[in-house]
Amino acid sequence: MRLITAVAIALALTGTAAEAKTKTCKLSPRQVVSQFMDEFYIQKKVRSAFENWVDPGYIQHNPYAATGRDAAIGFLEKFVTDNPGQKTTIHRIIADGNLVAVHSHGWMENGDAAAKRGFAVVDIFRVEGCRVMEHWDVLSPVPETAANTNTMF
Repeated sequence: MRLITAVAIALALTGTAAEAKTKTCKLSPRQVVSQFMDEFYIQKKVRSAFENWVDPGYIQHNPYAATGRDAAIGFLEKFVTDNPGQKTTIHRIIADGNLVAVHSHGWMENGDAAAKRGFAVVDIFRVEGCRVMEHWDVLSPVPETAANTNTMF
C-alpha cells in the first residue's frame, strides 16, 4: 500500500513540475526553437524533439502535411529513417516576439545533382510557454547556376 501511495505521489509531483515548467518558461522563443531545431534537424531525434518542444495541438500550415504533433512525428520519423543521407545546416535564426524564423539549407548526400544541391528553407514557428504551437515553411530549390554570386545562404 505504501509503495502504491509513493508512486501516486511521485506521479502527481511529476505532473505538477511539468505543468509548472510550461507555465514558468525561462527560455526565449528563439532559445526554444534553437533547442528544437538542434534536436530534430541536427541530432535526428524526431520523437524526443517533438515531445520535448512541440505542443500536442501543434498547428501545421504546410498543405502537404497533416496537422498535430503525433502526425508530424509519424511522418518525420519515417522520412529520417528512409533518408539517412539527409543533412541540414542552419544559417540564421531570427526572432520577433513569439515568432521565430529559421533559414537553413537541406540536402541529400546521396542522389542526383539536384538532391545534392538541395533546398533553401525558411521555417517559421509560433512559440508559447516553451512549446512550438504553430509552423509554416517555404522551400526553394538551389539552382545549378545563379544570376549572381551571392548564394541563397
